[in-house]
Amino acid sequence: MNNNKIELLSPAGSIESFKAACQNGADAVYMGVDKYNARAMAVNFGINEYIECIEYAHIRGIKVYLTLNTLMYDDEIKEALDIVLKLYSKGLDAVIIQDIGLGMLIHKLIPKLPLHASTQMSVYSLDQVKYLEGIGFKRVVLARELSVDEIEYICKNTNLEIEVFIHGALCVSVSGQCLLSSTIGNRSANRGRCAQPCRMKYSLYNSKGKELISNSYILSKKDIFGLEYVNKLKEIGVTSLKIEGRNKNPEYVAGVTKNYRNAINNNINSNTKQELMQLFNRGGISIGYFDGVKYKNSISLLSPKNTGIFLGKVIDKKGVYVKLKLEEDIDMHDGFEIYSEDKVISNIVTCIKNDKYVNVNSNMKKGEYVWIGDVKKSVKIGSNIYKTSSDKLNKKYRLTYSNNVENIKNKVEVEINILKDKKIFAKVFLNNICINIDIDYIPQLANNKELDKEAVISAFSKTQDIPFIFDFKKINIDNKLFVPVSILNELRRKIVYEILKSYKININVSNEEKSVEKLLNEEVVQNNIKIKDSNKVNAKFLYKYDNKVNYAKVDRLYIDICDYIKYREDILEKYKNVQIYIVIPNVVLSNKRKIILDNIDEIFKDNISGVLLGSFEFFKLVLEKKKQYNFVLVADYTLNISNIYSATFLVKEGFDVITPSYDMSITDIENMSRYVNVEIVEDYITVMTSRYCILGSMLEDRKENKNCSMPCLKDRFYLKDDYGYKYYIINDSIDCIVRLVKQIRNINLDSYNIRNITSIRKSIM
Repeated sequence: MNNNKIELLSPAGSIESFKAACQNGADAVYMGVDKYNARAMAVNFGINEYIECIEYAHIRGIKVYLTLNTLMYDDEIKEALDIVLKLYSKGLDAVIIQDIGLGMLIHKLIPKLPLHASTQMSVYSLDQVKYLEGIGFKRVVLARELSVDEIEYICKNTNLEIEVFIHGALCVSVSGQCLLSSTIGNRSANRGRCAQPCRMKYSLYNSKGKELISNSYILSKKDIFGLEYVNKLKEIGVTSLKIEGRNKNPEYVAGVTKNYRNAINNNINSNTKQELMQLFNRGGISIGYFDGVKYKNSISLLSPKNTGIFLGKVIDKKGVYVKLKLEEDIDMHDGFEIYSEDKVISNIVTCIKNDKYVNVNSNMKKGEYVWIGDVKKSVKIGSNIYKTSSDKLNKKYRLTYSNNVENIKNKVEVEINILKDKKIFAKVFLNNICINIDIDYIPQLANNKELDKEAVISAFSKTQDIPFIFDFKKINIDNKLFVPVSILNELRRKIVYEILKSYKININVSNEEKSVEKLLNEEVVQNNIKIKDSNKVNAKFLYKYDNKVNYAKVDRLYIDICDYIKYREDILEKYKNVQIYIVIPNVVLSNKRKIILDNIDEIFKDNISGVLLGSFEFFKLVLEKKKQYNFVLVADYTLNISNIYSATFLVKEGFDVITPSYDMSITDIENMSRYVNVEIVEDYITVMTSRYCILGSMLEDRKENKNCSMPCLKDRFYLKDDYGYKYYIINDSIDCIVRLVKQIRNINLDSYNIRNITSIRKSIM
């Protein structure tokens, strides 16, 4: 989709961050209420506060997008719809969602409200974008793993708005495809409560149990710094540039928003990159995936948190002071951290001494030798020191949004009429409407100096504390008239009042509110058809097909589609009496896609029993084949189906069986089985899907222009965390996709009334 103007979209997790975004150049702000958003740990907003924020933003020409971007359970859908209706009635501009069932309900209830597909929906391909376009979405937030070329291809082949993350935290897993936090501590990333276990230390082992990498942050990705790609993304048709950071402080939001606003306006200066680094970075600058896959240099091995800017090395220590030669300026109250052997010492600068050990307690410049305190712990000489925060920089950006400051002002066209023998009246042209305003005052004849246009303009220039300035379309003044300044001020205040009042939107949603219960009841119909003996099916999911192993005793085999193509003759010969289900996984990139498209017709001629789909990639193509061939279509758990509305929607779209989200409880799965056929997953699941190659990065120190020696084909590897959990590394060498696989709990189905189980799928490692 082509754009003349690109949107800058900023985060807000608190009222201070919201104002920081608005006052520093955001075109739109994304923010959540205190429920159902992917940053549950942020402060977030109450409903009334949210409504006030919508009015505040709209007055300044800024849009507000509601982040309702978590998976929903059955008993949460109605409340979520009520929240959307309430905020829509007050002017909400769009809603960002992950849960497809909720999205479809919103679209039916309020078709005028734009739906944005969250990055949690794991959208990485044109097929997925076109599918979402077909069911009513207006914008897609693409997966953060795409290169500029891949983004450009999507932009040029869709009419949907395309949103791209330009700056901030980068998950090592494709968003929406990480179950690591869920499986470790029952804190679901898909429910907004990620504990960030990818920022923990891991050790890497081979199949013989030999430790190859010890206790290192090998999964902790550096943040995205996309500053140099702003113009390119604008040129290729991206609609919106998104800044990550709803859990960040308001100074960060202000500073990052301001610097990217400057970049969009081609106003980058020599301090821009340094400011962004100082505000927050993890171990240095990364450009994410914009110019392709990065390896070890994309990982923050030093620390999983903010490392700031390198300040110098410890030269000496005396009492609570450390001496260093400054690599950056430093000032009182700056934050710093010392990395001394296996510990990190965090401090605030409470005192600065010069090289002669004399107190100066003022700014010291790069290149000078200084003593800084207060460091009470022992420190090894030679340890690195990093400046993690700048008090001066934070104060600079705090001033941009505090004390009701107004940096962003809309122009409002006004016509003033001061005519003989008539009340003073004005016309305000706002949002394609004209507001007529008069004041109960008839101008007097001038005794001395008559009123002129300059006097009117002067009276209307007192706008420091309001969010707009007046653009005079006309000032009509008859000759020889006089109006006191107090009357002009009263007119200005009345105009301001009417303008502000005009931004208070009240859309009547009473009919929609009455329709909610009816809509929810209509969307689902209980499924009373139980598949005969379905829960006795012995189904195995093969992460890798091994042609030396005989699986003939199982009832059903799930085989990756490219493994099926590779071993087709062997499979057809060995497993004549076994149901063969081909697997199209959750992420399929260009190499694998080509193989699939080249072979898809031949595959279905083999009369396979079923297809397991991990995303909406290939969905339309598979549905076409389903009309021609008789097979079962199964939705995998990677589609994140967590409620009956999403499940029944997918069944209506063409799926026969739903594999519920791992985040669902057995009780909720039991309820889902009343409406659709379900498949239960046991033993092992994929807890992370990534485009970052752990083995190439850590074993080979692979560079972007270096061919891979394919260590993934030479041995089997696993990670182990501090809790002793193992994560098996499964590499898809065709597209270089990495999956971490973890063993999970088995389900005792005898305790539950799960009616329509097509199978219990067990994975084989």
